Amino acid sequence: MYRVSVGSGTSVGGTRPLISASSNRCLDAYNGETTPGTKIEIWDCGGGANQAVTITAAGELRLYGGTQCLDAYNNQTTNGTKVQLYGCNGGANQKWAVNPNGTITGTQSGLCLDVTGGDQPAGNVNGTPLELWSCNGGANQQWRLG
Repeated sequence: MYRVSVGSGTSVGGTRPLISASSNRCLDAYNGETTPGTKIEIWDCGGGANQAVTITAAGELRLYGGTQCLDAYNNQTTNGTKVQLYGCNGGANQKWAVNPNGTITGTQSGLCLDVTGGDQPAGNVNGTPLELWSCNGGANQQWRLG
């Protein structure tokens, strides 16, 4: 499995899909929407701008050509915090660490980007939302670049 890692020429600055190891589906902004608060989910990879992620040197995960960021809802730092789309503003809740083991952690919370319930087959279907959760090594917390 090819894993993302900060600092490699293949991760920072490139724009590619992030694929969940548990489902083989892409990180996706719901229905191609750009409204602040749009749900971030997994969906079959289709190559749209709502699935094209740019990992920045500042630790942001940007979509839509860099205009929108993955954001931990309302600066929350607890298990179950939803991950949403929001205009990039440099906030701590929009900073992510892309780790050599394939996990992505919120730098503010220390929690992993997690496919909700993705440790079960029913949690790996199109439309399953992403959340922050304590890192546990599960495939639903591992990502690779497409």
